[in-house]
Amino acid sequence: MGQPRTAAEPEPSPEARRLARKSRRQDNRRQQILRAAREVLLASGPEAFTMEQVARAADASKAALYYYFEAKEEVVAALAIEALRREVEAVSAAVIAAERGIDGLAALLRGRVEHYLADPDSFRILYTWAPTLGATQRLVLAEILPLTAVVSQTLEAKLQRDRKAGLLHPDANPARLSQVAWITSHGLLSYAMNQPHPERGAWRPLCDEACAALVRGATR
Repeated sequence: MGQPRTAAEPEPSPEARRLARKSRRQDNRRQQILRAAREVLLASGPEAFTMEQVARAADASKAALYYYFEAKEEVVAALAIEALRREVEAVSAAVIAAERGIDGLAALLRGRVEHYLADPDSFRILYTWAPTLGATQRLVLAEILPLTAVVSQTLEAKLQRDRKAGLLHPDANPARLSQVAWITSHGLLSYAMNQPHPERGAWRPLCDEACAALVRGATR
């Protein structure tokens, strides 16, 4: 006999549909404001960044802007958190694709550097400009630790399997190795970002050597 038919899902009420449309409009408007704010921030830098500039660029009143964000620090924090989410998505994909933990170390390092060299503006927003605004820094830090912890935990689990398989050096600590990969990638990015654009390709040999040194130190 076939499975019994289930009752059809009830149709949303007119009020529920109205609220859903309103929520979509608000989300779209917020994203429009953030796109305009990003352009203003990249053009003027954090010191000259004002809510008035954002309102003009977004073709919105200041009252409408303050409906979504209480201050310019919240706007910059939202832009920084967007950049952070894209970073975690890219690095997480690289780590998940690595078969072993020691491969994941190199994948994290290389994937993060490649991600931000393709999008240096996001690196500046998240790691150079957001920390200069106190309230922004607090908002972003509240997001950074939980998001990056997901990647670190995935990598550490793979490194633990490597340890059980006898691939890691006896003194190697999976959590410390993950931290070293994050820190090393940040150092490479800071170096590359301060080079003239035509010379940014010089990061690749350094990245290769950093990956090789990290793996050598982690393995027997």
